[in-house]
Amino acid sequence: MQSIVRIFALLMTISVMTCTPKMDAPISYVATQPNKKIEIDTVFNGLWEQHLIEKLKFNQCPGMAIAIIKDGQLVYEQQFGSKSAYTQEGIDTSTVFRIGSVSKGFAGVLTGILVDQNKITLDDPVSNYIPELTLKAKTKDRILRIKHILSHSTGLTEHAFSNLVDENHPMETLISSLNRLTPRDSTGKKYAYQNAAFGLIEKVVTAVTGMSYPQAVESYIFQPLGMSRSSATFEEISIETNVSRGHKYGGQRAGFVQIPFSPHYYNVPSAGGINSNLSDMKRWLLAIMGESQGVSQRAFDIAFTPVVNTSMDDKYFNHWPGFIDSHYGLGWRLIKTSLGDYVYHGGLVNGFRSEIAYDRKNKLGIVVLFNSTCAYSNYIVPEFFEAWHNHNLPTAKFESI
Repeated sequence: MQSIVRIFALLMTISVMTCTPKMDAPISYVATQPNKKIEIDTVFNGLWEQHLIEKLKFNQCPGMAIAIIKDGQLVYEQQFGSKSAYTQEGIDTSTVFRIGSVSKGFAGVLTGILVDQNKITLDDPVSNYIPELTLKAKTKDRILRIKHILSHSTGLTEHAFSNLVDENHPMETLISSLNRLTPRDSTGKKYAYQNAAFGLIEKVVTAVTGMSYPQAVESYIFQPLGMSRSSATFEEISIETNVSRGHKYGGQRAGFVQIPFSPHYYNVPSAGGINSNLSDMKRWLLAIMGESQGVSQRAFDIAFTPVVNTSMDDKYFNHWPGFIDSHYGLGWRLIKTSLGDYVYHGGLVNGFRSEIAYDRKNKLGIVVLFNSTCAYSNYIVPEFFEAWHNHNLPTAKFESI
């Protein structure tokens, strides 16, 4: 069998971001806490942790927090590096990160909850809840439905008016801008990633619940799951004391440099405005894996139901080892490979990267929080699943890294 090094090296080709590493980066990647005495495979964990340290150093990643769950049990958890490249203050399980588009999964499940409670249906016209929205679908009945905005199948061109989201324009501006558009592609059949259109779900949620979107996520998801340090506003992350800072690549000499918090994407928190930490994201991972009683399983099943095929999208997740096909549900990617069937999403915002994935076939999940856009963030998930699979083959034998 190939060594784990060769297996991991092959996966580096799917990275969509590269940079020239500094091999003498001053960041210490010694784990900030000992491995918990709960591993089901200490051999894998030891090799995996050594590999993580090498990859973080090679890619100059300032910091990272990671958790792995198997069959409802936490089998690996660790934090590396620092909250800021300038302070070297260590990350812990309570350190808050921005999670970017991983926020979309919360919107999908919240919608599933409202469907499960018979408060809405996925076929409801969006205009029933947003009368000022006049955007028409490219279908025979011309009705834009809730399932269309949550699955990126509105028919609009990719990232329509995401520039307005980046510029912190309010929802009213986004709606008036979307009203001027005509879908290019067939609604409900063609996939094109959106942020502004996805954010329309917030007005639907408010109309149904009488709450703001951040309040609804708190009430329907955070509180029932015990996610006590998660939030969906700029104000809340601004007053956090145990918080990581985002970093962007400043060139070979500078490496990753800290950048200030930005308010963008808090104007559409459903698309990219949730803040969380590893402790809370473990609870979220357990919930999506069906290991929590706080949210009905039917809500997750609704969110994880494929709506539109994404197999032709030229993105990194369609290059995972053994790739077969991919779809988008409600705020979640659904990826099928020869190794497993994954519920997945990634996020990027304000110098943060996040990844969450659950292999439904093998009941194996991973969540990773980065405080930079380092290249390793793009391939850690498929790399992990392939390494786990190869390690657990009947004839597998790991070699030293």
